[in-house]
Amino acid sequence: MRSTPVLRVLVAALFSGGVLAATTTGAAATGAVAGDGPVPGTVTSPTALAVREAPTGDSAAVDRLAPGTRDRVRCAVEGQDVDGNPYWYWLETTGGWASAAWIDTHGRWVPDCPRRLPTGR
Repeated sequence: MRSTPVLRVLVAALFSGGVLAATTTGAAATGAVAGDGPVPGTVTSPTALAVREAPTGDSAAVDRLAPGTRDRVRCAVEGQDVDGNPYWYWLETTGGWASAAWIDTHGRWVPDCPRRLPTGR
């Protein structure tokens, strides 16, 4: 019997006692094995991306990131819908929120943020 890469990952997670995380959050995740620490992310917006104090386009901008900029994505929350994507990522280096619609995590799973959310820098 032939196995697929997905099947091998599932079996490895099962036998190693690892945690397997799969979600349906669009850009937020694609079902990769969860890891420790932040996830690398790249800005994909066609113009400078506003990084905000809260997960909404109405909150104050704390920074702007040029297309192609890389930052570490710590976690995700649901916020204001942007282009059909309701998820926002907490970016570690800039210390603020960016819409997941404009951050590519390269297929890596992003965990949910804890109840006590980061705010500002």
